[in-house]
Amino acid sequence: MLVLLLIEENSIADIVLRELRGADVSVVRYRDPLRVLDYISEFEPDALIVRQKDFPLHAQILAAMIRFYKPLQNCKMIVLGKDAPSFPSCTFIVEELFTKDPSMISSVLFGPNHANAHRGSRLVARAQRMVRD
Repeated sequence: MLVLLLIEENSIADIVLRELRGADVSVVRYRDPLRVLDYISEFEPDALIVRQKDFPLHAQILAAMIRFYKPLQNCKMIVLGKDAPSFPSCTFIVEELFTKDPSMISSVLFGPNHANAHRGSRLVARAQRMVRD
């Protein structure tokens, strides 16, 4: 299993890395969202973990890409943050709870792939129109 990690803060990234490496998961960490956009289609990861506080706008773009780019549709997107994001196709974990119980990331990662059915994002609506045309 391959997971891409997009987290700027070292302390949060270290917690995630420790938890995933303990579960024998291969992890590639990035601090630059543009590199993730460049390489995500080549890696075709099983999951992408993004810290909302570090990359609030890039998380939306990555969610749309995962949802509408066929080779990435089996990729899980996990967002760590304070408030549930308004875009679909991701699983949200409250960062404060995660720091107390890091095993939450493993249970989401190895659990069923479910996503919020909310469809209110303008970015997602635009991506849907592009796919139809």
